[in-house]
Amino acid sequence: MADTKLESKKKFEHVASKEDAEISDIDARLQELAQAAPPFYKNRNLLNLYLRIIPGCLVPAITLGFDSAMMNGLQAVETWISYFDNPSGALLGLMTSIIAVGAICATPLISLLGDRFGRRWGIWFGSAVMAVGGILQGASVHISMFLISRFLLGFGLVFANTYAPILIGELAHPKDRQVATSLYQTSWYLGAVLAAWVTYGTFNMPTEWAWRIPSLLQTVPALVNMVGMFLLPESPRWLIANGRAGEAKEILVKYHADGREGDAMVELEYTEMKRVIETDMATKTPWKALIATPGNRRRLLLLVMLGCFSQWSGNGLVSYYLVRVLETVGIASRSNQSIINGSLMIWNWICATGSALLTARLRRRTQFLISTAGMLAIFTAQTLCAGLFNEHNNKGAGNAVIAMLFLFYTFYNLAYNALLYSYPVEVLPYPIRAKGFAILMFCGKASNFVNVLVNPIGLEAIGWKYYLVYVGWLVVETVCVWFFFVETKGPSLEAIAERFDKPGSESKRE
Repeated sequence: MADTKLESKKKFEHVASKEDAEISDIDARLQELAQAAPPFYKNRNLLNLYLRIIPGCLVPAITLGFDSAMMNGLQAVETWISYFDNPSGALLGLMTSIIAVGAICATPLISLLGDRFGRRWGIWFGSAVMAVGGILQGASVHISMFLISRFLLGFGLVFANTYAPILIGELAHPKDRQVATSLYQTSWYLGAVLAAWVTYGTFNMPTEWAWRIPSLLQTVPALVNMVGMFLLPESPRWLIANGRAGEAKEILVKYHADGREGDAMVELEYTEMKRVIETDMATKTPWKALIATPGNRRRLLLLVMLGCFSQWSGNGLVSYYLVRVLETVGIASRSNQSIINGSLMIWNWICATGSALLTARLRRRTQFLISTAGMLAIFTAQTLCAGLFNEHNNKGAGNAVIAMLFLFYTFYNLAYNALLYSYPVEVLPYPIRAKGFAILMFCGKASNFVNVLVNPIGLEAIGWKYYLVYVGWLVVETVCVWFFFVETKGPSLEAIAERFDKPGSESKRE
């Protein structure tokens, strides 16, 4: 009996090993054909698709970036300060962080909407709710209405912000997927640049329009998104998972092969996509699937860490409370605060775009390690300079803090902007992709809520010494990235899933 069991086990391992080898060969051939394909600008249909992705998918990140820089800018607008009776401390934290509360409340519904009705309708619904929130914010007549409007902005944002990068990753050509998905989050800074300079342009207005104009402009990106979504095809992977494989193949042929029937890469891509998705979808995938296997538990840990690290790296201080940070080093002029805010957002967009393009060359784990260790080094130096200014009135150290802000974001954007959504797209297989993104959004928005609520209290209570909290946390982040983050660069989305789940993979980082 023991011999029979041993023989069966060896036979099973032989079959599994053979299947793994076949999968590896298919993926290698797919990557070879993808790299040999002409660049996207020589494929008319693919270029057309990417141009339509701009109004159809990039806008959610623009809206979030607009909100962040706008709230920073409004803190330098005298009419906003007086209208809401000079909010500070916990109240200011609540006014800023309530957007994260809306996002947290929406996360249980994310996968239900997008998995049932499609990626595009998830984006459209989120954009519609954001548009309502923006209108209410611009029309606010008291603090309660302002808070409700920002809750709605967060509630809608999380739907659009989940399905936009997923749709990009599932539509993009295999050759362009890594860069295309990474470029999504760079549009956060386009919104931030726009908001920073709009508030700079309006902050001297003597009427309430100084803050109502930026608030109402927040509605514009959402309206663009609602129209742009109809210009895009649905995700081929969603179509396959919902019994519409023929439509999925038509989309792949049209955009990935420029309409050429029988293209070798598309045939291989479609076959592999269909095989993996239909196998995975043969059984239901409830929420408990996220912890059902070693591979999924590993993914879940990465999502939790990524969501927390993207908000708790010290970036929350500058993203929402730059005015307060600048005041700790003696920059009290409202005009100078607004100029620094606008200039920093332009620098961030340049760095974020460069970092997204680097994803085609750098390994994922390398980007995360350089980014996190770099932030630790810069934030430590920034804390030292802030201490020298406040304790010894060292003007040069105070000016150095401003330079450190720009250097800090250079390292932050390298990974936590460029890879924030492209990395989870690679890590998560199709059946749990939407649920995994819901976890990422919940952890990110919950971390953002705590972060944004606590930061003004900490700054008000102990000033520059509050930076020491982030120095300690960045040490924790660096250690976690080294030990737990895994490499995903190179293979197709389906092949990455196979690598994650095959026996013995849980012990490997590379």
